[in-house]
Amino acid sequence: MYKPEELLLDFRITSYCNLGCDLCFRNPGISDNTTTEILPVIDKMYQIGFRKIGFTGGEPTSRKDYIELIKYAKRKGFLTYLSTVGHRFSMDHAQLNDILDWVGIPIDGIDKDVNIDIRSEKMSNQHHVVKNILKWLSGVNNKINIKLTTVVSNANINKLHDIVSWVSRLPYSVQSWRFYQFCPLGVGKEKREKLEIDKYVFLDEMRTLKEDFPDVPISWATFEERDKANVVMEPNFDIIIPDGENYTLLCNMKNDDKEKILSSIFGNPIIVKKCQDNRFWIEQQRVLK
Repeated sequence: MYKPEELLLDFRITSYCNLGCDLCFRNPGISDNTTTEILPVIDKMYQIGFRKIGFTGGEPTSRKDYIELIKYAKRKGFLTYLSTVGHRFSMDHAQLNDILDWVGIPIDGIDKDVNIDIRSEKMSNQHHVVKNILKWLSGVNNKINIKLTTVVSNANINKLHDIVSWVSRLPYSVQSWRFYQFCPLGVGKEKREKLEIDKYVFLDEMRTLKEDFPDVPISWATFEERDKANVVMEPNFDIIIPDGENYTLLCNMKNDDKEKILSSIFGNPIIVKKCQDNRFWIEQQRVLK
């Protein structure tokens, strides 16, 4: 049976992001809570039995206290994961190196036009962000597992081989690389006509990539496989899951009691199985510390 300590619970510490990416699946407009309001909720998560926490958003590094929150969770005994565009990663690495187990950074193209088409003008140089990070990491004592994420859509399906080839030539080897079929969820639902891609086209390309790059830690998930496959805590502490093209509310981490929280999440065998399958990579982390 899947237990609370095995689940990575994604905590959207902010819904704020000014990048305007077309594929975004956040719920915008939810007000952030303060540090003093968040810390007791992290305590409650630990008391209930959760041991893995992902800090996400929005863009989580837009909060001035994001390192403080990660540090607090690590001191409590959590495995910590940060999902970020990576613009602050090298700058903040010295503070994160001993408190962060995983960081996830997106790369969806290796030229400006593709990055703009799938994300936004502000993300046009994202491939250079990734390149600079992976070159820089090769020369430092890094203890953080690196996970790249690529959202596959009609905008980049024919560019994936070039992306993997380009990254594989960089001097630092990542520990995981997840490819996700575009999900028309949240903000991204408005862009489905431009970005939506057939599942079988996606799967064919994934198998080809795996065959062509056997030494790269490639894995993937379809929209169907991702549906109900991650549990998310919003900035207001609502616990939600992706459910088709919307989110379903399960409970509230701050206001509900332990029994309701556990039964809402773990009482549904579909959620349990899908979450377990979706986050297998976190158990395969390299022991870098």
